[in-house]
Amino acid sequence: MRKLIIVLIALIPFVSNCTKNDYSDSLTPIRVIAWNYLSAQAKSTVIADWKQAPVNESTYNGISAYIVTFNTSDDALLGPIIIYIDVSTKVVLGQALRM
Repeated sequence: MRKLIIVLIALIPFVSNCTKNDYSDSLTPIRVIAWNYLSAQAKSTVIADWKQAPVNESTYNGISAYIVTFNTSDDALLGPIIIYIDVSTKVVLGQALRM
């Protein structure tokens, strides 16, 4: 019985860190908007799971915007695909230039 208690106490730190990331889940619609904006050719170059694409907040021509970044097989040459989406209207504002 004592060993069982020790094992349970040892597992508490691992179990307590298993929380749902609600912020990430709330950004899924933003990722979907950005993904649907891409052409079929651009989608075919995306190498990471687009559902896990990083989303950050910034500005685009003075408008608050989400930035969705898709890593692609062409990143070394052109850089990632970056899509800007208006925070309030959820409309695509544009795409960053790939160099």
